Amino acid sequence: MAPRFLRRIAGYAPPGLRRAAAGALLDLQSLPARLADPARRAEPWAFIHNVGDGDFIAVGAQLLRNLRDHAGLKPSDRVLDIGCGNGRVAEQLAPFLSDGGGYVGFDISRSGIQACRRRFADAPHLRFEHLDVWNGEYNAAGKVAELDTVFPAADGSIDVAFATSVFTHMRMAGLRRYLAESARVLRPGGRLAFTAFALEPGRDRSEVFEFQPFEEASAVIDQRYPERAIGHRRDVLEAAVAQAGLKVVALLRGAWHPPAEYDGGQDLFVVVKP
Repeated sequence: MAPRFLRRIAGYAPPGLRRAAAGALLDLQSLPARLADPARRAEPWAFIHNVGDGDFIAVGAQLLRNLRDHAGLKPSDRVLDIGCGNGRVAEQLAPFLSDGGGYVGFDISRSGIQACRRRFADAPHLRFEHLDVWNGEYNAAGKVAELDTVFPAADGSIDVAFATSVFTHMRMAGLRRYLAESARVLRPGGRLAFTAFALEPGRDRSEVFEFQPFEEASAVIDQRYPERAIGHRRDVLEAAVAQAGLKVVALLRGAWHPPAEYDGGQDLFVVVKP
């Protein structure tokens, strides 16, 4: 009964309550693994900061593999995690980057950053920053407009930046700002990997994501809360990448609309700064 009730809340409630209910369901599902493995009992609780479906360790490991396989991530790289959430990728990057690499993660969730700072207090090569940026789904009280966002990294200081399930919760204007900031902080030859719902003719909705038109070049699954899930036309995304001074070098289609070309749910773009 409880899981069914939580699913109902997760489907129809306002963003904060909906994500807390969905997170509580994820926490219930994770209990057997937490009880069986004492090392996993300190994993963040999703009802406090829900960053999406899946196992904390398994999803983090999958995302690290994708960065290595598709974005050429190396142990010596300086990495920027755009929307680091509660640290599921940082958990994997901490040992991976321990021999010379560096990491900065930021998020608009204060609770997510607090959880990361506690969890990685003994990892000096990992730094976490909170940006109080507005987002209709994750930080509706944010005081900084998306168009005014400044990433916490110096010009040309980053080898690999990535944004997993970030642009799928942003309108195009804010997304363009994030691309421009990515271009600023990347070194020449640096790479940005980001996921999106790249909408194309015949691939503009699915059984799970019933996208409906929103703004000129985008579509959403919930007109009441657009940032819940937003898709953008592929040609407009690619034009925004070029406008930021970046170049698309790979696009792998995700499982949100089968057939998939890699093991992720959303479409994966890899772009480079010339």
